[in-house]
Amino acid sequence: MSLAFWVVTAPLIAALLILLLPKVRFTAAKVLALLGGLVSLVLVLAAWIGFPGTPSLFADASSVTWFSLPAFWQSTSLTVNLAFGFDGLSLPLAALTAFVVCLAVFGARGRAEEAGDGLDPRVAHPRSYFFWISMAAAGILGVFSALDIFTFFVALEVTLFSSFFLIQLFGKRGSNRAATKFLIYRGFATVAMLVALVGIAYGAAGYFGSASPTAITFSIPQLLGTVSHASAAQFPAYYRGALFLVLLLAVFIEEAFVPFHTWLPTTHAYADTPTNMLIGGLLTKTGAYVLLRFGVGMLPDQVHRYGTLIAVFGVINILYGAFAAWAQKNWRTLVAFGSISHMGIVLLGIASMTAAGLQGAMFMIISSGLLTALLFYLTGAIESRTQTLDMAQLGGLSKRMPMLSGFLLVAALGSLGLPLTSGFISEIQAFIGGFDRFPALSFVGVVGLILSAVYLLYAIQKTTFGPLRTAVDGGPGFAAGGGRDGSLDATPPEYLPTVLMTLFVLLIGIYPNLLGHLFGLSVQGLLGIGG
Repeated sequence: MSLAFWVVTAPLIAALLILLLPKVRFTAAKVLALLGGLVSLVLVLAAWIGFPGTPSLFADASSVTWFSLPAFWQSTSLTVNLAFGFDGLSLPLAALTAFVVCLAVFGARGRAEEAGDGLDPRVAHPRSYFFWISMAAAGILGVFSALDIFTFFVALEVTLFSSFFLIQLFGKRGSNRAATKFLIYRGFATVAMLVALVGIAYGAAGYFGSASPTAITFSIPQLLGTVSHASAAQFPAYYRGALFLVLLLAVFIEEAFVPFHTWLPTTHAYADTPTNMLIGGLLTKTGAYVLLRFGVGMLPDQVHRYGTLIAVFGVINILYGAFAAWAQKNWRTLVAFGSISHMGIVLLGIASMTAAGLQGAMFMIISSGLLTALLFYLTGAIESRTQTLDMAQLGGLSKRMPMLSGFLLVAALGSLGLPLTSGFISEIQAFIGGFDRFPALSFVGVVGLILSAVYLLYAIQKTTFGPLRTAVDGGPGFAAGGGRDGSLDATPPEYLPTVLMTLFVLLIGIYPNLLGHLFGLSVQGLLGIGG
């Protein structure tokens, strides 16, 4: 089996061990989940080192026949495979996933008691908690590395139910509503995506136009090579257009784009910190990946055709996300709306169908994933001490938590696109592509970048500077702790995730070719398909 197969399987094995071993305590379950993530990370890095520099080539690919349906509909057999592999697009996303999963698991903490609520559910049920985290990790890795449509949907369903149980069982009181909302929205997106991708597979086989259709395949590499070159007689344009619009609807819901965005702030408001790192940093990037892989990769003519529509929605999300973030009083919902604004930049870059725009979109997916995970980790650490993230109750954090406040400032500066951070290299490339094709829309979108500086710096000023507020100075709800000396600042275990994520935010901004080479290969392949 290939490295890609074991990258996905490692956290799955960890999940099964957690489930099967008797009397697993919190620390033991955490170690098993962490080992699964670390094995995946090491294998991804090995695949990265050995990756060949060829556009549109899937490396470390493997396929196992799961089952066959003989004489399927049109007297042809349909074989369903479990297939995994990496290319220049999926390999960095798999690396991001394994990296964030390891840090999220490492940073997971359980309190012996929680005032008014009894035992922390993560401590009371560590087997369930780390089982679902490992399953979510395996699912997200499977989504990014799947080379078969059926494999892709199995992985997507695993992420859906794993995240649902993490929100419902281990979120804050009242999380049932957030979990149900999450399930409904993303469940509908999955159904729409299934309709679109299965329709594309049938269209590639000629079932919508040809009198003698060929055998159906769900193989993504084969479909990438055939769908975009299928003749109008074999795959009529109106079917292409209809399927692309269904796919675009699924992406909009999956990515929480306006007007389908309400599930994301609600989810982040109730989920615990590791779950927010997985959902905000990783799961919300699957929609952008789908648009690149299946939209640009298989239906480039439709991306050109609806490019203006996609760009308009991108700018709407840039502006709406920024304005909504500015109006927030809580750090969790601010980060959620900031993420929506970031992903609007991704839409603008993809709509341009230029090398700079596509590469900028890819960079933004990685940058937003890192920064969102970092912001949720830091704000989670602050909340564990102050019992609140309400900005009105915070203030003067830098006096009691200078290191946490400093890293929070760096994360905010990266989010607003400060030069020498990952946010800058992402934004500048996406907007270069946007100005090349949509100059007026891109000019309007720049306003969103200005607003991001306003709302982030305002939030930093309100919470880390000024006089000490009640929540930070020992008032009601205050949780003394942090270091062994009773200080509130970051503890040694908290430095590891914080420093590593900050390091990569800076490293990508200073040396973008760390990702640029792989993304460049992917862009060459996409433009070779799309023209």
